[in-house]
Amino acid sequence: MRTQRTSPAPLALVLAVLMLAAGCSQGPGGEMAESPAPPTSASTETSASPTSPGGSTPAQSTEPAASSAEPTTAALTLFYVAVGDEGKSGPQIGCGDSLVATETRPEEFTNQIEASIDALLDGDEEMLGESGLRNALAGSDLDYVSSAVDGDVVTVELSGTVSSGGTCDDPRIIGQLEYTAMTAAGTGEARILVGGKELEEVLSAK
Repeated sequence: MRTQRTSPAPLALVLAVLMLAAGCSQGPGGEMAESPAPPTSASTETSASPTSPGGSTPAQSTEPAASSAEPTTAALTLFYVAVGDEGKSGPQIGCGDSLVATETRPEEFTNQIEASIDALLDGDEEMLGESGLRNALAGSDLDYVSSAVDGDVVTVELSGTVSSGGTCDDPRIIGQLEYTAMTAAGTGEARILVGGKELEEVLSAK
């Protein structure tokens, strides 16, 4: 059997290896005696892992896809109003009130913004237990829709209706939502939309 020629240099190398390793001898008339030889790397196709267009083998990642998120268990920070506190217990808003940060029990979530806003909107009592803090959102019927972070700004989209008790309640509602969203997202600014409109615009129309 004749070995298929590819190029002169590889053929000469193959013949030299065969002579040294297999101890080939010359037959009558000076012709090379043919002996079976294993396939060489020059004529063997590899069926290893697929390669990238550049010829290198792609690394197999064990990391989860970027869109997936591992559940996290942690306390959520929610903001309520200390009426007439004059900024002593937290950021001062509106009619001389303060926004006060509170923490829930540890909860499991994959989206901290959604979990925090949901927890804030779920509260239907005007007063937060015996703390003396007021929930200005108690009379509203709002639901979380989505959120997005762009640089240092978090935008939260809500649906439903907002119920405000008047001029002093407006900044309380805005403050509770904005500070809760900012803390969950780790940003310095928040935009709250209700039905696609800015929360301030929705409140001013009432």
